[in-house]
Amino acid sequence: MRVTDSMIHMGVQDNIQKAMERLNKNYTRLTTGKMINRPSDDPVGLILGMRLKKGINENSQYKENANAALALLNGSDYALDEMTKALHRLSELAVQAANGVLDQISLDAIADEVEELRNHLYQIANTKQENTYIFGGERTNAPPYELDPLATPDITWQGSSSPLKAEVGTGIVMDVTVTGDQVFGDFFDRLSDFIHNLRSGDHKAISESDLANIHARLDQVLQIRGEIGAKVNRLEKNLERMELMDVNFRELLSKIEDTDYAEVTMNLMMQESVYQAALATSARIMRSTLVNYI
Repeated sequence: MRVTDSMIHMGVQDNIQKAMERLNKNYTRLTTGKMINRPSDDPVGLILGMRLKKGINENSQYKENANAALALLNGSDYALDEMTKALHRLSELAVQAANGVLDQISLDAIADEVEELRNHLYQIANTKQENTYIFGGERTNAPPYELDPLATPDITWQGSSSPLKAEVGTGIVMDVTVTGDQVFGDFFDRLSDFIHNLRSGDHKAISESDLANIHARLDQVLQIRGEIGAKVNRLEKNLERMELMDVNFRELLSKIEDTDYAEVTMNLMMQESVYQAALATSARIMRSTLVNYI
């Protein structure tokens, strides 16, 4: 094949252009701090990086959901702790009233305290955390219990029986609230009966019915608190796992995307040498003419 001056000049220019491109690629990696600045730099790495970024974003949302769920569950447990204390006091009062030795004045005094505890439980039932009524189920923007002194029963359930749910991990959906009807049931009505029995001096009804109702409600609340505790433990462990996943994702993404400054600096210096050599060589070749051979 006959090699012409034009072919040599084109080859020299092409080699210089490629050397400049390699030089510019390493220079861009140093200035941006990223190994991948356009898809052609590393198509496989680009796809892996996009998948890792998606995983990081999803993980971030799951952590946000889990933290919000923890806040609701801890708020619920705090409210139920207050309810537990009130139930213990109601149990003490029912035991005092059931023994049959108290006069009506004493029973009326107990009834007054029971009414106050009933009002306290009503406030607990309508506990609000930020903008959420925690015992309202899916109906979070309105009090789950309403008080109407002129109606019978006077405290009525207005919430939703469906608890709030949250996706706290890939395919992991859990209930993050307990509903008022599950916690309180018909206990406000039973307290009204207790107050009536106190004011009428019915020791037998207090002993056989009211005390049993209080203990049954206390058992129910303690069971719910146990379930909440188990969910809190599960969420905390899940958050720890997601934190580790987040660290691993970011480390892998860094290995794919971030510039290894030592390696790229060495490559840049090498490419600079190659580029300078290419320029020097091309200068000698480009100066060669037919006269040099006469």
